Amino acid sequence: MMAGLPGWLAARRPWQRFGLAFVLGALATAAFAPLYAVPVLLVSFPGLILLLEAAPMKKGAFGIGWFFGFGHFLTGFYWVANALAIAGAPPAAAIALPLGMALYTGFAGLLFRVIGRLVPSRVLLFALCWALAEWLRGHVITGFPWNLAAYAWAFSDAMSQFASLAGAYGMTLITAAIAASPVVLVGRKPAGSSDFRGPIGAAFCVLALFVFGAVRLAAADPEPADRPMVRAVQPDIAQDEKWLPQNFHRNFTDHLALSEGPGNEAIDLFAWSEAAVPYQLDVDMPGRDRIARVGRPGAVVVTGFPRVEVLPDGRMRYFNSMIFVGEGGKTLATFDKAHLVPFGEYVPLKGLFRALDSLFEVLGLEIRFDKVVEGGGDFAPGPGARVIHLPGLPPVSPLICYEVIFPGAVTPRAERPDWLLNITNDAWYGEWAGPRQHLAIARYRSIEEGLPMLRAAGTGISAIIDAHGRVIADLGIGERGIVDGRLPAPLAPTLYARFGDSVFWVLMAGLALLVLGMRLRNRQ
Repeated sequence: MMAGLPGWLAARRPWQRFGLAFVLGALATAAFAPLYAVPVLLVSFPGLILLLEAAPMKKGAFGIGWFFGFGHFLTGFYWVANALAIAGAPPAAAIALPLGMALYTGFAGLLFRVIGRLVPSRVLLFALCWALAEWLRGHVITGFPWNLAAYAWAFSDAMSQFASLAGAYGMTLITAAIAASPVVLVGRKPAGSSDFRGPIGAAFCVLALFVFGAVRLAAADPEPADRPMVRAVQPDIAQDEKWLPQNFHRNFTDHLALSEGPGNEAIDLFAWSEAAVPYQLDVDMPGRDRIARVGRPGAVVVTGFPRVEVLPDGRMRYFNSMIFVGEGGKTLATFDKAHLVPFGEYVPLKGLFRALDSLFEVLGLEIRFDKVVEGGGDFAPGPGARVIHLPGLPPVSPLICYEVIFPGAVTPRAERPDWLLNITNDAWYGEWAGPRQHLAIARYRSIEEGLPMLRAAGTGISAIIDAHGRVIADLGIGERGIVDGRLPAPLAPTLYARFGDSVFWVLMAGLALLVLGMRLRNRQ
């Protein structure tokens, strides 16, 4: 039966192959948080390869890759519909993101099909094509690298440690090769090879990843006792109640009450979430003074807020910002979010989309490409990653919301911080997969950089994460309270922290040379 599977797939009609690709893509989503059913990738990726090989033409291969991606991203990004519903966007808008992201898997499928007959190793070629497409997905038009294949290992601290060497993209390359390996049991294979050589090699890779991670964790030093005490405040405010003017005072006092709870006199830094104060706190001295009194003298409070800048010509620019408040309400520093959410905080390629809006209007279609969060204008981007120095605290690199999802972009290369601070508002993401996936992704930034992280969410999941990506303390979705603890210590710069995605490209080049060498050997 297995031997006849390629022929059976080739005999199917195009819509049947596309439908099967969609199902396989949706199945692959189960490998990520919160299910972590990683073995489904051993079915989804080989199935995708067989479908690509059964495609009678190149555009058919692109279609199969696209439908796989559409199923994968539609189920993996379902939580976007929750954010759009809160913002009042039409339900059809929730399909736009999966439609666009599927172009990358379509590209991977097309690339695999174009050169697939030229090389003997389908597994390694597929891994190269998939990893390249994922890297592009993380960078083109600011990128959206959510649910990279690497994050399927986030259920295991040990299995995730390889990210300290190769980053999430490098782990995606290896994960794709492991997951695709069962395809050698079906259809064509290199001459003289064993049916089980691929799966045996994949099992060895899994074992090597685990051993490396277990040894790395076992060698971790105990946390020092002189690190700062931090508190993440999680008020659990529903998104549809957050921006109601009549709730501003109540929400503000909720943050104050949680901050001033038992043990506050020992806290060195209090972290409130993204836009916890929904007005211009930087020009509200009485508000900052009240915030500064939640802890002992000298403690720092950081909170998200919307910042407005008036330009010399009278125009205004809006920023999604955070502010660090010190003793007496003094503003110690501000940070403006640089990596903005497309269509959430700004409209990319605005000229193009305005033209499309006009076309749809002429056609009588009620479709508009506009941002969906509160406020009439686009947010302006900040200058990018930076290190902030605070009195009595180690230097920190701040990250607002989904800025934490970008490998290699969470710290400036010119200066290394001591820790990472991520404030977010995961109320947008619903109560199931979205917040859990966001936390898993954030943990990988700590592993890659060898830096601890304090994470404050408006509602779940607030956490203290050590430099190995392990959650030391957390507060779950739908819970109101605080997360207290000592800020873990940083590690020496990891290989990825020193060289970034260069490690990934070295792996890609090495694998490509291996594939080329196999082809040349087979031609002799």
